[in-house]
Amino acid sequence: MSVAQSLRNNYFANTAKFVSHLRAANARDKAGNRILEVFDVPQTSWADLQDEVVTFIDGGVGSVQIASQVPLLLRVGSYCVRTGERRLAQREQFGYYPVILGDLEGGSRDRKDFIDIVRITAELLGGLSALERTPDLRALMFHGPLVYLVGSYAGHSPFTEHDIDLFLRQYAVDVSIGRKLKAEFLENARVNVYPKMEQPRWAERRVFEPLAWMAFLYQKLVATAKARIPRTLVMGVVERGGELKEFSERVLLERVFDRLRADRRESYFNEQYGRTDLLSPRALLDRLGYTDALLLAMILEPGQYSEPWEVAKYEGLRRGDVVVPGDAERVTVNFRPLRPPGPWGFPEVTATYVQILKNAEPLRVELFTELGAEQVSEAVRRIVLYSKLLPGYGFPVGLDVADKYAKVPAWMTNAYGKLIRHHLGVSLQKGEITDAEIRRLLTQAIYMTHRDWLFRPTASSQ
Repeated sequence: MSVAQSLRNNYFANTAKFVSHLRAANARDKAGNRILEVFDVPQTSWADLQDEVVTFIDGGVGSVQIASQVPLLLRVGSYCVRTGERRLAQREQFGYYPVILGDLEGGSRDRKDFIDIVRITAELLGGLSALERTPDLRALMFHGPLVYLVGSYAGHSPFTEHDIDLFLRQYAVDVSIGRKLKAEFLENARVNVYPKMEQPRWAERRVFEPLAWMAFLYQKLVATAKARIPRTLVMGVVERGGELKEFSERVLLERVFDRLRADRRESYFNEQYGRTDLLSPRALLDRLGYTDALLLAMILEPGQYSEPWEVAKYEGLRRGDVVVPGDAERVTVNFRPLRPPGPWGFPEVTATYVQILKNAEPLRVELFTELGAEQVSEAVRRIVLYSKLLPGYGFPVGLDVADKYAKVPAWMTNAYGKLIRHHLGVSLQKGEITDAEIRRLLTQAIYMTHRDWLFRPTASSQ
């Protein structure tokens, strides 16, 4: 009901008509061309993947309410399966890796996306750890985008060496691997990265700029997967596409507008929808509220996937201000060297949409472009097969397991909350906190009553 009044009555009818025209136009012309290439997912049985090892990765965040919501605990869940193995102990392995956010010294805690950069870093290290632990790993699957729109995370204060040691204690197979990974980044940053980011002094301080550290971990992930024979499939599976429109704008509708005759480009959509401003793919998507998931759900049949395209992930990487602890003023950092192509920045990403169920949104699958074009069909056939084990939902069952395993349960956050309150209470009782105003505020924070609808008293009729 958010569309214009002129569209409301016929919105779905007009959409269905447009999709019908689109399907008809998608038939190959005399030259063998079509607007959008659609492929059938290769038929795959469990026998085809016998003894294959796959690991699913997801992260979860817990918080404790003391006066306000305070992020406290993050953990990454790992679920590793060897397909076809009948012995349960050898078939499945679980692991989770906790990070207590209160132990971190760096990063910009005042920003709402602080938890995001910590979670992404933790998930990357969880994926690297899975590759290190499992030499025969065939597929590594992350819940969510393979690479986020990292430009929005620019400007965080760097992590300290203590922070990185905390991460690596949780994720490295042994201490020597963690030390080697950290030393390799510092040497690379000193020589190649920080000078190009116009912050050479950061190397002297041995600090870890969050995006530079992420880019390094991505490069290690790609290099490790590429060195395996056969190459490890690394993919991110987006369960809910939300408002994503990039494929529709840059691929699908761009070709639709090009296919229309010059005298019809401005009139076709405007006449159909009763408007005058549908003059470009961006305008069409913005005015009508169409998304990739909506359009592709009506174009793709179950068991089909769209042609892959290179995703624009890094437009937000530009010059920006960073607040660095210990500096009197803000410093300007050039984030452009972290954009691909290049040996020190983020990797390029290819994506496709695969339709699992007839009446569900397609899944968006992201892969590293460097690992080759043949990986697309290999990835989607596994995703379809794993999704058949959740027949009413259409999502890889291993990611569902990892998601549940990574969740931070209420009993855990409640336990941490009690522990925090206990230690603060002991400090107050022992007189370790002597300032009267601080004592009053802490007491208020610890024992503040939080209103809950379930415990609201019954209103009196008198």
